[in-house]
Amino acid sequence: MALATAVLPDPDESAKDMGVLNIGNALPQSLVPIAAPALLAIGGGGNYGALFLFGAIAAVLGALAVQFIRSVR
Repeated sequence: MALATAVLPDPDESAKDMGVLNIGNALPQSLVPIAAPALLAIGGGGNYGALFLFGAIAAVLGALAVQFIRSVR
């Protein structure tokens, strides 16, 4: 976490920024177990291809979203 705290924009609001960072880390880990059974059930069950395809699409969308970050200090 030392690198994460080094690039925070405002030292006076570091608690808020660390909270947002924690949400960004924990939210995907909470949502994937909810979505995975529905993706695995496509086509009769055990459809790991759909699960991995969804993961790949999510990774590409995340990589594209990061492109809009202008800078870190």
